[in-house]
Amino acid sequence: MELERYSRVKLAERWGVSPRTIDRMRIDGRLPWLDLSGGKGARPIVRFKLSDILAYEEKFRQAPCDLTPDRGPR
Repeated sequence: MELERYSRVKLAERWGVSPRTIDRMRIDGRLPWLDLSGGKGARPIVRFKLSDILAYEEKFRQAPCDLTPDRGPR
């Protein structure tokens, strides 16, 4: 089974933030990531596994907020 992987740009679009925000979260260790460059001093090719993204979203999911005013019984 092929794992779906997201680039930093694709993840930023999914979350509605800038790619730099994704970079900061990765550098700070808040997001697990994969280096697909093969090592050897090459610049890392950063990818994020969909399963890690979904786990992160679930961890920080909030219950929907009901913004409708309470009008009471009529």
